Amino acid sequence: MATNLLNPIKLADPIKRVYGNLTGVDFLNEASRVALNRSPDALNVYKDYKTSGECIQTRPGHTQLVKMTDTINGLYFFEHEDDVIVLLHCGKTLYRWDHFPDDTVTNFVSLYGFMNDTKSEFVVFDDILYILDGANYLMYDGTTLQPVSDYVDNDATEQYIPTTHINIPPSGGGESYQPLNVLTTKRKNAFCADGTSTDYHLDTTNIAGVIRVESNGSTLVAGTDYSVNTTTGVVSFTAPPAAPLLPGQDNVFITFSKTEVGYVDRIQKCTMMQVFDNRIFFSGNPDFKSQIFHSKLETPFYVSELDYYQDGLDESPIKSICVGNNILWVFKESNQQKNTIYYHVPTLDSENARIYPSAQGNVSLGCNSASCNFNDDIVFMTDYGLEGVNGQISSEQVLSHRSSLVDSKMVNEEHFNETSFVEWQGYLLCLVNGKIFLADSRQVFQGTRGMEYEWYYWDGFNNGASKLVLLREYKGKLYLGFSDGIVAELDGTNDNDRAIVSYWTTPSDIFGTGNHYKKTNKKGGNVKIKSVPNNKVKIARKTNRTENFRDVTEFSMSGFNFNDVDFSDWNFNATNQNYTVVKIKEKKFIELQIKVYSDEKDKPFGLYEIIIEAYVGGYIKR
Repeated sequence: MATNLLNPIKLADPIKRVYGNLTGVDFLNEASRVALNRSPDALNVYKDYKTSGECIQTRPGHTQLVKMTDTINGLYFFEHEDDVIVLLHCGKTLYRWDHFPDDTVTNFVSLYGFMNDTKSEFVVFDDILYILDGANYLMYDGTTLQPVSDYVDNDATEQYIPTTHINIPPSGGGESYQPLNVLTTKRKNAFCADGTSTDYHLDTTNIAGVIRVESNGSTLVAGTDYSVNTTTGVVSFTAPPAAPLLPGQDNVFITFSKTEVGYVDRIQKCTMMQVFDNRIFFSGNPDFKSQIFHSKLETPFYVSELDYYQDGLDESPIKSICVGNNILWVFKESNQQKNTIYYHVPTLDSENARIYPSAQGNVSLGCNSASCNFNDDIVFMTDYGLEGVNGQISSEQVLSHRSSLVDSKMVNEEHFNETSFVEWQGYLLCLVNGKIFLADSRQVFQGTRGMEYEWYYWDGFNNGASKLVLLREYKGKLYLGFSDGIVAELDGTNDNDRAIVSYWTTPSDIFGTGNHYKKTNKKGGNVKIKSVPNNKVKIARKTNRTENFRDVTEFSMSGFNFNDVDFSDWNFNATNQNYTVVKIKEKKFIELQIKVYSDEKDKPFGLYEIIIEAYVGGYIKR
């Protein structure tokens, strides 16, 4: 044993602490109870698996691409005919962004000026882009953008106009054939002429008008060959149409229009859509809070008035839908009946062919915002954090909490119920009130309620009136949309010309005993840093005797990249990993915490591990 002459406490061999194999944050536990490889307080760091994934490092900054005038509500990269067309939804206007990412004003071509000023959804089906925003259901073929209902009403797309009745005698009746298409006011009736009747009764009254009349292959002329009573729905011919050559064959076809109140709004007022089983499914209509609608097979232009399913009561609206394991998952808001998760599995029916019956899951925890299929893990956000669905779909469905380590910070954010998800480089990014919580799919552990993710936390994107409101991933790159019209790319070493404050703090370490004083071995401190071009690393420490961190030292460990290098900070080192001695002199402390950080513009850092040694002394006296 050694004896400190200034302090009669006898010092045994030092205890070595290695803070390595770093994983993520732990906002759940008190700082002294956090695992040595986690941080009770870390900001703007993550693991870049494209390089090594062994260390944590400063996140990329964001670089402004363009500044528009209104909130960024949507961004989509439409791959069409060996080209990529960039669409930008800003305020109430949808733009085509030519020569992306050039921000020249002339490169923004207005395609549609009547968008809903809220988040928009995009899906591609058969090389056509479909857009939904709660007020519009649009389609874009790379040249023309128009409401889907306008496309269906075009004479060239008559195949999407349903023939509602066939084999109709002139007096009316006949056989039901095709249900109405809610995306068009048009429908067709097929009659079998008797050769003598001149009045033909349509299958409804109070019509808007007749569009076309065909008799025995000829198109007739309104006012000359026939007249229409729109109130009674009767078409009166000047001369009776001839009977068909083959008895019982329909030979008179009348196409007419009638507006069914609210039909087209069933889809246009939806806010969610998913491609599933070669159909598009829709939900989020505030007038039909618990209904799922879907299009016909491979026909996004045809949504039958009968193709919908009711998932529970309207007391709790559907908050999100997602697809996984050949199942359409439906997540509802919490309600008193405790029926919040439904699912739809494709089923063959002898009468209706392909159907999607609604089945209720045995999970009662409601969804407050978003859901997704995160690397085959069906997850959804609740009032308590991120939940994952485990178990068999046909029997038990056991929820497993996925976000215990960040719940205390995440769920208390303002506007938490507006959380949105995006996947990026193996992370699930949860955008909450302009901040990002990252779940790491490659770092998981067994929690008290099943598998959980390690997490990271990013902030600092917002600047004054500018608030981060949108994330979009494309081919490994992440794009950001802001409330003041800025579109940025996650790239670079600063936040739009502002410094990225990034840091990692160790747990508040008691070195295995909370009832003894400790003293550091100032020769035993060591930090292993990643070589990062033009970096600067600062080290600080804090004990139970100090309220704030106090700096110990700062140094540079830069790799060989001569772009934008400040040579006053250069340390000529050819390795990717660097060790530096950190002399920390503290005595008579109970807890010790180390902080590695960067707070200067364009000075990122990467951290592998921290090593500290401390001697255990006498008992705490009070």
